[in-house]
Amino acid sequence: MSYIYIYIRQIVLYSEFFFFFSGVVLTEDSVKIAAHFCLPLWMLCDLKIQFEKAMNDGKYHLAEPHVTAISALNSTEGLYRKAQLLKALNQSTKASKILKQLQQQCEKSKNTEMIIRMMLASAELHWDSATGFATAVPLLLQALALSRQHNLQSLTSETLLHLAFIQLMLGIPEQALVLVQDVLESVLAHGSLIDKGRALLLAARCQMALAGAAAQEHRLTAVHTLDEAAVYYSQLDCKERMRDIHYLQARLHHSLGNISQRNKCAMLFRLLDQELPSSGMTVVYRL
Repeated sequence: MSYIYIYIRQIVLYSEFFFFFSGVVLTEDSVKIAAHFCLPLWMLCDLKIQFEKAMNDGKYHLAEPHVTAISALNSTEGLYRKAQLLKALNQSTKASKILKQLQQQCEKSKNTEMIIRMMLASAELHWDSATGFATAVPLLLQALALSRQHNLQSLTSETLLHLAFIQLMLGIPEQALVLVQDVLESVLAHGSLIDKGRALLLAARCQMALAGAAAQEHRLTAVHTLDEAAVYYSQLDCKERMRDIHYLQARLHHSLGNISQRNKCAMLFRLLDQELPSSGMTVVYRL
């Protein structure tokens, strides 16, 4: 879940709470009640941010204790984060079991947003497994219909990016790029830094895939798009994704004959590759 999205959700909850007390002269006891109500929500919000940062940095050993803490405050969120962590650790079978358990909980509580996120996570498990990318499409189409039905714009954009990624992997980058461009303006206007970086990185990969032997224009566009993505990821100090970007930049500059730029990007990639743990997944197969 994006950082900004988390904060907005909490702010809405807090606003509703304090609106309830707006016509009341707050006593010391009522202030204590308000603090008691808000503290767990802020703790949960902070833990989610710490978890996301650890995951984005590829430091899964740091993310694990955050899962335990999140579960203590919200069992549903805890299950979702546990599934994310297990997937990152290439424990797909365990992650799938957790997501099925989460699905049952969400259907009972009618938690639409989490149901959609569960579908997206399940689709990612499909494309990581032997079943392939095509089997993830029905899940994503369900998620897309559900997000549009409930006017969840952020999740609609995220689902469309997942569909675009599958189209890229299935060898139809033209259609993939069209999908990315359809949602890019919305993501850049309203998405978090990580959302913006991910959308631009996917757009650059589509542009690279379109760059044939005589398509230098696509390569130059991809270089610019990767530079934009790097701005957002660098603000987050997201080293794992910066490693991906430097790898793609080195390939692009090599194809364009920019030897000095290629060597610079290759060196930056190597430094980060030595620093970070191996995720077991290359940029090619990751959204």
